[in-house]
Amino acid sequence: MNVFKKLVAGILIFNVGYAQKTIKITYADSIYPKGFHQIGLDKNFSNANKGTVDLFSKRVKGASALGIPKNYVGLQDSIGNANYFGLITYNTAKVCKLKGFKEVCDTYNENYAEFLQIKLPETCKAGRSYEVSYFVSLADYSGFATSGWGIAFTENPINEPNENRLSIEPNVSIDGMITNIKDWTEVKGVYTAKGGENFMTIGVFSKNFKQQTVENKYGQSFASTKAYYYLGNISLREFEMDKDKDGIPDNEDKCPTVFGVKQFNGCPDTDGDGIQDSDDKCPTVKGSSAFQGCPDSDGDGIQDSEDACPQVAGKKEAKGCPDTDGDGIADNNDRCPNIAGPVSNDGCPEVAIDNKAKQIFQQAMTGIQFETGKDIIKKTSYGILDNVVSVLKANPTWDTEVDGHTDNVGNAEANKDLSQRRANAVMKYLQDKGVTNALSAKGYGIERPIADNKTAAGRTKNRRVEFKVTYHQ
Repeated sequence: MNVFKKLVAGILIFNVGYAQKTIKITYADSIYPKGFHQIGLDKNFSNANKGTVDLFSKRVKGASALGIPKNYVGLQDSIGNANYFGLITYNTAKVCKLKGFKEVCDTYNENYAEFLQIKLPETCKAGRSYEVSYFVSLADYSGFATSGWGIAFTENPINEPNENRLSIEPNVSIDGMITNIKDWTEVKGVYTAKGGENFMTIGVFSKNFKQQTVENKYGQSFASTKAYYYLGNISLREFEMDKDKDGIPDNEDKCPTVFGVKQFNGCPDTDGDGIQDSDDKCPTVKGSSAFQGCPDSDGDGIQDSEDACPQVAGKKEAKGCPDTDGDGIADNNDRCPNIAGPVSNDGCPEVAIDNKAKQIFQQAMTGIQFETGKDIIKKTSYGILDNVVSVLKANPTWDTEVDGHTDNVGNAEANKDLSQRRANAVMKYLQDKGVTNALSAKGYGIERPIADNKTAAGRTKNRRVEFKVTYHQ
């Protein structure tokens, strides 16, 4: 049973789902009562116990006890129909009984209550929700008001053999004391059916029952010792509850409070990848079932979270990055991505260098000198550099990287910057001398020493320029 209620301007309002249809409860408006206790004139209505609900009608003319608007318990216009009902929900009047030949009136039946039972036009369906709406007004001559209003849905009619409040509890309970005499108060309740219910009964049940006295301006009357209510304009609407408004009824929705999709019985698939969120490790990013909903953007079989190159198809052994030349070094780390080469040479093939060229490069390592702390090449180094120029011009297919290195004296960042500037200076010298080989320069600072920086001799060796040559690609 799902009930959500609030009191607004004297009307109890219930928030429900989406109405499918209105189930019309018909009133025999053409019938009017000729006395008390005649709700049986309308075959759709009956008493649920020995209490006797009254039928009032506009069609009764004159100052009748059962007329509308004026009757024997007050004054009230009809609402929605030509007829309305009247029922006692609390009674303090004495009950008199004969004991032998003597009438004794000392017993009170405060549990006396009347209930209106309605035969539904059609049987309730399992899982469907039904909104009941009816209006009540406390009769003018009443001396009491009550809470405990409710609605009971049953498969078979209730016919309890006494005048007490019913022994069953309502399926829908309504909170609040209704004390409004002048106006009608709308009461709504929602019931989710088990299926097979053919009757609903309206009245004040034991659950939440309380009574309180109300001001009666009309003095002693039939109703002054009672809580007497008018009841009218009863309607019923059939709903499919859909709290999350995803178009899937709650009784068919496995996730009734979260917007979902029909494919997953109302559960969400936020990224629309065909994997519901509860099974999706990446519920907000479209992915594949192979990775439990996580993406593999480049389609290389490695999910993005583990792929170092998620936008470019690659190999597992290269952490998802491509290895074009197949040398086991990913292209992003391979100086020669199109020609296979060893790791020791950063992925570039070893170049066959003759002894003369080796000697020139070896001499350049220690022979190229700079002004102290500067990137200005000393003139004494020009001869060695000119020999390097001759070797490179003789081998135009060699790509050459000029690497600058320093010792560990001073700030590491400053040393790295100095080594880069010195490598750039050497590269510019070669270009100015007409070398057309592909040249690049890289400063490593103190990162790659070849000797012990603890000794002066070691530091001298570490201050060097190296030439790394590879085949032109």
